[in-house]
Amino acid sequence: MHMRNLLCGVVCALAVLLPPFTSAAQGTPNQEARLHGLEQQVQDDLHQGKPQSAIPLLREIISLSPNNLNAHANLGVLLFFQKDYRNAIPEMRKALELNPDLTKIQALLGIAEKRTGDSAAAQKDLEQAFPRLTDIKVQKEAGLELVELESAQGELTTALSVTEKLQSLLPGDPQILFVAYEISEQVTYKTLLSMLAVAPESAEMHMMMAGELVRRGDHTNAIAQYREAIRLNPNLPGVHFELAEQLRASSDPKLNAQAADEFKAALQVNPYDEGAWRELGEMQAAKGDFQGAQQDYKKALALRPNDADAETDLAIALISLNRSNEALPLLERAEKDDPTNMAAHYRLSLLYRRAGRTKDSEREMELFNHYKNLKDKLGNIFKQMATQKSPG
Repeated sequence: MHMRNLLCGVVCALAVLLPPFTSAAQGTPNQEARLHGLEQQVQDDLHQGKPQSAIPLLREIISLSPNNLNAHANLGVLLFFQKDYRNAIPEMRKALELNPDLTKIQALLGIAEKRTGDSAAAQKDLEQAFPRLTDIKVQKEAGLELVELESAQGELTTALSVTEKLQSLLPGDPQILFVAYEISEQVTYKTLLSMLAVAPESAEMHMMMAGELVRRGDHTNAIAQYREAIRLNPNLPGVHFELAEQLRASSDPKLNAQAADEFKAALQVNPYDEGAWRELGEMQAAKGDFQGAQQDYKKALALRPNDADAETDLAIALISLNRSNEALPLLERAEKDDPTNMAAHYRLSLLYRRAGRTKDSEREMELFNHYKNLKDKLGNIFKQMATQKSPG
């Protein structure tokens, strides 16, 4: 993983890091006057955005007052942002020795330790600081550095929990999404290797292999792997459903015809399989049996009331049965449960237009087109990935 600093500009806000200098060490009146003068000059330089000028002043303060918390902390941070990590580290450590509650300082210390090769100390400091940070920029940078350290140590579960925390803080951040994707890939690969080592011929292994083949677009071999898993263990949770999904998506009509039996087999294993009820409903609707479809959709929603797909599918069945007044609240619920649900936006647009709600209709159609364009772009990316030849 390649991670870069996002803490630019923090230097100019150092006054927020710690309160202004409050006291100096006891000494002669001349010493105290000199300290107060230096402290005021440091504050002025920091507020004026001249951190470089403050560095020698802070060193002089420390020479006069060796336990001056603010001087050590601010000097450490200034040196950090000068990328002088080796000299920043002892200053920040001293500040933490004087006050262990300086969470930002501990996070920056951990980053500095990592960049000077002290991974063990870095991981310890970042793991202690990360949960207590409140500054979002510092928390993001510390979290990304921590994920890199933990993944390098093979602590993928812990790294994944950090990325999940970062995603909750910054859900639309592409850097965090990419890191989460990378960690998930590593977790999947490690799990596959573990399964291969302990149970290479198990039904679970064949199911995992099938899932990987689906991801690669090899649906024919995925179906074969799901069938082998079922041969080994017909009651393996989820296997009938996954096979049914592949059969239903196949371009071979003979395979399509087998999907319903697999969905029913999934329900024999687990009558509470909400997805199987929904998929059976879709198959009923595809044959024009909207009355039968709505019964299956209702069973699905009884098991998972906030399933936006089932809500939308039931609404479409009701519209086909000329019961649009019942469909409208279902679609509005589906939109709230999943704002990216294109079918819900499209159907709502049509129903709002029929009701004379022009603005609402236009809004829903704009949302439909927005998510459709995103889906098309993603589809094009996957097509390019599938057709791209590996370098030879």
